[in-house]
Amino acid sequence: MAFSFTTGEVQAALRVTKNTLTRLRAAEVLRPGVHFTAHGVGLRRPALRWDLPAVEETLAKRGKQIPRPKQEAGRA
Repeated sequence: MAFSFTTGEVQAALRVTKNTLTRLRAAEVLRPGVHFTAHGVGLRRPALRWDLPAVEETLAKRGKQIPRPKQEAGRA
């Protein structure tokens, strides 16, 4: 595992938006320690480093459907 790609590089390589990556993380398709790690200072929004081959492999297995995040109880 080589977490050497920035979020911008992953966006460009996969031709997706930052919001798409956020939705995939929220839906637990892309998991910490497998697809990305947090680096640097900051607990709320640390810089992420990505393992692009692992992300590409996971997305290829899933097909093109991108899930919506799970809804919290009590939210419409």
